[in-house]
This record gives sequence, structure tokens and C-alpha cells, in this order.
Amino acid sequence: MKNRLKFTLSFLSLLPVPWACAEGPVYAAGFGSAQWLVEGSVFECSITQKIPNYGEAVFYRQAGEAVIFYLQAIESEMAAGQALLSSVPPSWRQGLPQQDIAYVEVSRSRRPVSLDATHTRVVMAELFKGMMPTVTRKAWYSDDRSIRVAVSPVNFQGAYENYQDCVLDLLPANFGQLERSSVFWRSGQLALDDAGRQLLDNMIAYLRADPSVYSIQINGFTDTAGSSGDNLESSRLRAFEVHNYLVSHGVNEAMLETRYFGETEDYLIVRNERTAADRDRNRRVTLLLRRN
Repeated sequence: MKNRLKFTLSFLSLLPVPWACAEGPVYAAGFGSAQWLVEGSVFECSITQKIPNYGEAVFYRQAGEAVIFYLQAIESEMAAGQALLSSVPPSWRQGLPQQDIAYVEVSRSRRPVSLDATHTRVVMAELFKGMMPTVTRKAWYSDDRSIRVAVSPVNFQGAYENYQDCVLDLLPANFGQLERSSVFWRSGQLALDDAGRQLLDNMIAYLRADPSVYSIQINGFTDTAGSSGDNLESSRLRAFEVHNYLVSHGVNEAMLETRYFGETEDYLIVRNERTAADRDRNRRVTLLLRRN
């Protein structure tokens, strides 16, 4: 798959909407003007539909995250508060009932509506059924005027197939998830366990895809149990266990700055350890990624 992927799905040209209704404008793409654009890379994938005179409806998935849905407005007319998310039959499927899905939050911003993963999946499911997910909210400038924004289902299934091809190539994690990472260790443990290797494998995959990362700082820390000398040595061995794992999997050793601090008080997460859980939090190797 190419680093940037674009598919445009277009249809016979008909007049676009919005059209006026008694309550206020309804913004939606007309049957013939509806288009889905799929864009992607190993870092992110999206499906976008332009909504004439309003903005865009976007499904977006970042590497390592769940898919979300949001509306991007040229200028938001909706008042802040709760809007009704409903599933409305399009004009060519009249006779089917409208179904209310949930109330969702609206903000006064260029991205007035942003749904969580659960509601996003519901919106996708309604599009697959050929329904029009619609957000309705009063206008900020008039309590008697409602604003409705609807997403067209026309050929959504074809766009979704291309989106799924993009998703299959996503990295297992994104920079925000990896930028400040920690590998935790059991008491007396000096070798990486499965969880530690998985974290480092995700980091290695990201580093191969993003050449802008130029440095990784590796720092080893311990709890305060045992002698300070033994703890310093344990932090050194663990820090270089991480260091050597990265190098053995192709990471340029010149990028690595590896240090170890033992039980140095300034770096303890829990200063007054009272439980095993407290000590578990302090016993760690941290990694800090820097990029241009």
C-alpha cells in the first residue's frame, strides 16, 4: 500500500442540498453529489464526506486507537448543549421509521460534534443499512430554529472496504502512545517479559516508519527495597536490557541515551513505599522519544 492512499467514489450529478424545512436548514449531500474520500497512511486512516454549505463528516482512526466520527463545520450554527443523533430514512426509502439513537454533546467550535467509539460504530452500522445518521440541534442565534446535519449512505460500503484496506496497514501504536513509555519489572526480574517485549516491538515498528525520531532516552529506576548498591546495579542491567533489545532489532545505537539511577529519591513515583504496589510503580525503565 502506498504511503498516501486516496479513493474518491463519485456518482451521477444532481443538485446538492441543504434544503429548507419548517424548523430550519437541513445540510446533506444530494444523492448524485455524495462522495466519499478515503485517505490513509501507516499512521492514520479516514473516510470523509463533504456536506455542501456545511463542512465535512469524518470517520477517523489513528494508529493504536479506535475509530471516531466527527463533524467539521465551516461555521458552526449549533448551540452548545445536547443534540439528538437519529437514523433517518433517505428520500428514496420513505416509509421506514426514523429511530432516535442517543443525545450527544455539541460544542461551539469548528468541530461541534465528536462521537466516542461506541456511537461511531452505531453511525457506521446505520450507513450500512442505507440510513442517514442525522444530528439535530437548535441554532445558537435562535431558540425557534433547528439545524440538522445528515450523512448520506450512498455507496458507503465501497468506501468502507477501501478504509479497511488502510486499517490493515496501520502501525500498532501512535507517537502519543509511545512518546513517554515505561517497562515495569517484577521484584528480582532482570529479563524482559512478554509485556515489555510487546511494548518495545510496537516502538520498533513505529521507529521504522517515522524517520523524524532522532533520540530515545532510556532511564532505569528501582524501588527502595534492598541495598542502594544492588538497586543501582539492577537499574543498570534493566536499562541495558532494553537498550540491547532495541539495538538487536535494528535501532541505531547512536540514537540511544541510556542512564540508570537505582533508588534515587528524586525519581521515585511513590516516595514513601508502603505496599508491594507502591514498589511495583517505582521499579521501571522509562523511554522518552524525541522527534524533529
